[in-house]
Amino acid sequence: MKNLYSIAVLIIVSLVFHVSIRAQNVNATQNPVVSLLNFDPKITGFGFKNFGNDNHTWQDDLGAADLIRLVGVKATCKTGDNAGNCVMKAAARKWLEEYLKAIDKGRCTGLAVASLRFNSGLGFNGKTTPPSFQSGAKLPFDLRLDPFIENYVSYYWLTQVFDEVKKPKDETAKKGPLEIVKMLSAAFAGKKDFYTMSLKKYDKGRIYDGHEFTPFAVEDLGSQFKIHVYDNNFPSETRYLFINKTGAQTWTYSSSKDPRAKPDYVGDINTQTLALTANSWRDGKCFDPPFGSDGGKAIGCGNETVSLSNASYTVRNGKMTTDEDGEDAEFFLTGDGDMLLTDGKGKRIGYDKKTDKYYNEFIDGKADLLIGGLGYDLPHFTVPYEEEANPYTIVFSGKYLTEESVMDFVFSAPGFTVGFTDIRLDPNETLTATISPNGEQITFTASADGETPEVFYAFDGEADENASYITTIGGVSLDAGKDLTYDFDFENGKLFFSDDDGNKDQYDIDLIRIKADGTEQVYKQDNLDLGKADKYEMDFGDWDGKDQMCFKDDDDNNGFDDEECTEEPNENSK
Repeated sequence: MKNLYSIAVLIIVSLVFHVSIRAQNVNATQNPVVSLLNFDPKITGFGFKNFGNDNHTWQDDLGAADLIRLVGVKATCKTGDNAGNCVMKAAARKWLEEYLKAIDKGRCTGLAVASLRFNSGLGFNGKTTPPSFQSGAKLPFDLRLDPFIENYVSYYWLTQVFDEVKKPKDETAKKGPLEIVKMLSAAFAGKKDFYTMSLKKYDKGRIYDGHEFTPFAVEDLGSQFKIHVYDNNFPSETRYLFINKTGAQTWTYSSSKDPRAKPDYVGDINTQTLALTANSWRDGKCFDPPFGSDGGKAIGCGNETVSLSNASYTVRNGKMTTDEDGEDAEFFLTGDGDMLLTDGKGKRIGYDKKTDKYYNEFIDGKADLLIGGLGYDLPHFTVPYEEEANPYTIVFSGKYLTEESVMDFVFSAPGFTVGFTDIRLDPNETLTATISPNGEQITFTASADGETPEVFYAFDGEADENASYITTIGGVSLDAGKDLTYDFDFENGKLFFSDDDGNKDQYDIDLIRIKADGTEQVYKQDNLDLGKADKYEMDFGDWDGKDQMCFKDDDDNNGFDDEECTEEPNENSK
């Protein structure tokens, strides 16, 4: 009898847990909860909170295999047809490296997606249940951070940057809060696809502090809807977002440790700062990256086998989704601050400190944030790419900073990824740079304290057999308001760099040449100072890949044709 009783208890416990991981409707006449996904933050949420790059080796959270799965072999690799033999293109490698820096500001999107996938019975890289991820883990809440979980979370964090995810998400924001309630309720009832919810703060046109979490119930309070959410900044807790049914459909959410505190996220149907993203939009396709495409064909990506509790399907070698408006250029920051981009025709996108307003004057331009959930503003812009155009002007503003921000600026377009490393932006400071649309010509104006960032270039040749290059130039402090100028002449194998402060400055140079077979040739020169003028030509095209590099110094300011080559040693060969 005792055995029968024990078996009955086990069956009841099993049924309770089974219900906790499946979506179902609840009769509104019996309960104010009108629809729900029986998601329990203490079961299918994570036991750890949203995190940055501290306390783990984040540089390998994403790699060639992940990028191939996202954008395909051809867009990722110079040569090779899988992660094992892929020689990554320089532009792809640097692009991914910069996003791994940006993820330091929080992984809320990845955590929201991964927790929802666990709840829906979806897998990642061949693993589905908690025990398959980690021995001894019975529930998702039991999982601890390890390289596999870090990879899982980071992978789905990165999906937010692609148009194939951004565009349908933006459409949900335009529908308004009440339509979002209907979409959630329908998803909970259908049990086939579920949504993460993203929200942003809004003040006089300024959009900032993006966050993303997991909604799992809709409760009807009469004049309001109460959305139950798992906020990955608060493990094991159920938090609430409120949506008013009448008027402007105002919604509120408090991200304070005390959920009863005054809401700090407030929006309505006009702000378009509340949105949903379906899990299905993040899988089963090849995304279109700014640095290249697969030309309408996809090899290697979109091949995850996906299964739901009541459905199973497989997508293999999915067709690339192309942008009907042509190729895009992408601009983003890896740290806190505002940015204004102006093209050669005067069109603006971003925040203009002079007018204290936000602009988007580009047709098909998109001003957004990289969402991390830890209270930082990481501007992310995409605009139609025009290679034969006048230079872009970029203005970085620290008006809304309370302390110095250290960040990178990234510009990526077909064939290259370029930008600045370690920009140091002080509160209320303004910094200015210009970049040509082909990425080769770059200038930066020094700040009031003379701080200047490093410049980086990552270029790939049109043919796979051509060498790719990743180059960094820095180490210089200039007088306030003076300019650094760089020109990476990829076609002719020349790098030109100079400054105009009248002082003798010493440059640090690192160059990596990536050959088609994956061989990397490295040149390093610290404190370059030829003792004449700070106007240099570096001939990397004729470099032998091992020893000295030819430099010329235009000491008489009439060009380099009459200058003799100075062979500077390769400090990497010491």
